[in-house]
Amino acid sequence: MALKDSLSTSTQQSVAILDADTLQPIFQSAHPMRLSVRESKRATKFAVEDGSERSDHVVRELTEVQVDLLLNDDTRNQFDALRQAYQQNTLVTVQTKVASYENLLILDLPHDETAELGAAVSVPVRFQEWLEVRPEYGTLPPAKVENKGQSSTVARGQQTSSDADSGTQRKGSVLSGVFR
Repeated sequence: MALKDSLSTSTQQSVAILDADTLQPIFQSAHPMRLSVRESKRATKFAVEDGSERSDHVVRELTEVQVDLLLNDDTRNQFDALRQAYQQNTLVTVQTKVASYENLLILDLPHDETAELGAAVSVPVRFQEWLEVRPEYGTLPPAKVENKGQSSTVARGQQTSSDADSGTQRKGSVLSGVFR
């Protein structure tokens, strides 16, 4: 894994929030007070003929990380930096004492200002793993599609429903002819 190779052993003993692209520390003057990580999965369930449930697949849930930060130096600018990363959907890497979590998006940015904290501000930041869906393009075998001319999805461009339906006449119910 490239991330593990690029992190020095001296920084692996502390919690750090890093820019996902450059792996440079960000929010350095914010002090992590508590960190919790949630990595989970769930088994799918379906009922069978006898009424019992079975599982045949495991779904990995998106990883969530919460870092309770304490802002006590130049709190306004520190919070503005956090807010800017939140508003711009900046992806970060959170390095903990035991693992690194890549491509995290800031989901929640609440903050508490209390008399007990004085000038400091408590910010429990919640991150969630960001896995972007990338469409796949290619050619299907003609046997897999109804209209053989639609087997390729490469270079199709943007189409409207009338463009897509112009090559085929679909059979419908009696009412479908009335409402066209």
